[in-house]
Amino acid sequence: MEFRETWDQLVSAARQKSVSVTQDSDHTSRMTIASAGSAGSGGGSADLKFSQAPWMSASRVASQLQASTGAAVTKLNAAHEGVTWGLEGFLTPAVLDEVRTTWVERLEAAKTECQRLEGALIATGKSLGEADSRVAQSLGQQHSRGDSKTGR
Repeated sequence: MEFRETWDQLVSAARQKSVSVTQDSDHTSRMTIASAGSAGSGGGSADLKFSQAPWMSASRVASQLQASTGAAVTKLNAAHEGVTWGLEGFLTPAVLDEVRTTWVERLEAAKTECQRLEGALIATGKSLGEADSRVAQSLGQQHSRGDSKTGR
C-alpha cells in the first residue's frame, strides 16, 4: 500500500469519528458526540460507549506507514547506486546526492513519527479502556447503593 493511500485512509477514519460542536436554543455551546443520539445527531443511544478498535486500527496504520517509509528509504538508496557513473567532474552527482540525502532525512523523520504514533495510539486505547472500565464499575457501585443518577 502506498503512503498516500494509507494516509488518506487514516484521515478518512479520523473524520468519521469526529466530535461536533452544536448550539442549544439559548445559544450556549455544548459538545456532543455525533453518534450519541442527541437531537439532530446521527442517531444511536445517548450512552457513550468506548471502543479500543479505532485506536488499534490507527496504530496498525501507523505501523504500516512506518514499514512502507522504511522500504521507500531502501528503494531510494538502491536507485541512487550507480546513477553518477561517468559523471565525475560534473555538478550532477553532488546535486543528486543532496536531493537524495534530504529525502532520506524526511522519510526517516516520518518513520520515526509513525513509530511514536503507533505506541501513543496503543497506550491511549489501553488507557481509555481502563478508564472506561473504572467509570462503569464506579457507576455500578453507585447504582447498587441507591445513589441517584443526577449524582452526588
